[in-house]
Amino acid sequence: MPARLLVKESTQTSERPPEDLSELRDRPCWLDISDPQSKDFALAAKELNLHPLAVEDSQQRHERPKIDQYDDHYFIVFYALEEPSPGVVREVEISIFMLQNAIVTVHEGDFTARATVEKRFREGKLQTTGLLLHALLDTIVDQYFTIVDALGDRVELLESMVVGGETKDYDTSIRELFELKRDLVRIRHLIAPERDVLSVLVRGDIRELREPGRRVYFQDVYDHITRVTDEIDTFRELTSNVIDAHLASVSNRLNEVVKVLTSVATVLLVLTVVTGFFGQNWKFIPYDSEPLFFASLIFMVVVAVGTAYYFRHKGWL
Repeated sequence: MPARLLVKESTQTSERPPEDLSELRDRPCWLDISDPQSKDFALAAKELNLHPLAVEDSQQRHERPKIDQYDDHYFIVFYALEEPSPGVVREVEISIFMLQNAIVTVHEGDFTARATVEKRFREGKLQTTGLLLHALLDTIVDQYFTIVDALGDRVELLESMVVGGETKDYDTSIRELFELKRDLVRIRHLIAPERDVLSVLVRGDIRELREPGRRVYFQDVYDHITRVTDEIDTFRELTSNVIDAHLASVSNRLNEVVKVLTSVATVLLVLTVVTGFFGQNWKFIPYDSEPLFFASLIFMVVVAVGTAYYFRHKGWL
């Protein structure tokens, strides 16, 4: 997807070639680049005098969410979450350069929030770069709720299966639980540092955002991301409890099997004692007497049935 330069004109929003960026700095504009290695990004970095460290971070990727201040611009790293298929969560790293009357976003591929914000920008609902930045961050954070709620539904489903004893396949169940916990931890590590980024925006430290009432907008985003973080912590704790309950359930089933096997082994042990006693090398073999042979068989049957009934009465068999 090629780079797009959207410029806020007097009455409408127009799309211009990225090469025109330096000539349009007197109007709010948004340059979106979907390939950090493209020549468009290299041109924008040169035209806007972006700091080399920030440019390198944008190209190397896998940065921690942060906000850095340079001489004439700010550099923000934020993450969007996408769910391309049920149960699969993909993160999209977004590098944002905040300048006077200009915002440059750099990312790999596309993400849902970009199209939503672009539509609002084209409709003229975002008149300043401050509103554009807020709309972008707010839309990204709002989509966190959808992702986290889906993970919460998976936690509750697995919890109901464990409590209801519906988990037949131990390996599959425990793997799903640990994968779910891993996703929650990974998302938590991405989202938690973003609160520090928003706290800077809430304090109004960025000079380009010192507009009347602007802090209230970012305070709302900060509150949302705090709620998401709290929900993730709740689901992580619930997942740990489900794992513990699942392991306890498996252990209880193992104990039941061991009790049954022990009971059966005890019944057989009694029979082994009787048969073993008469199997010794005596000079006189009692089994030469048929009545004694049948009496021993009856005795073994009675003992086996009696022992089995006792274990059954105790609930061990």
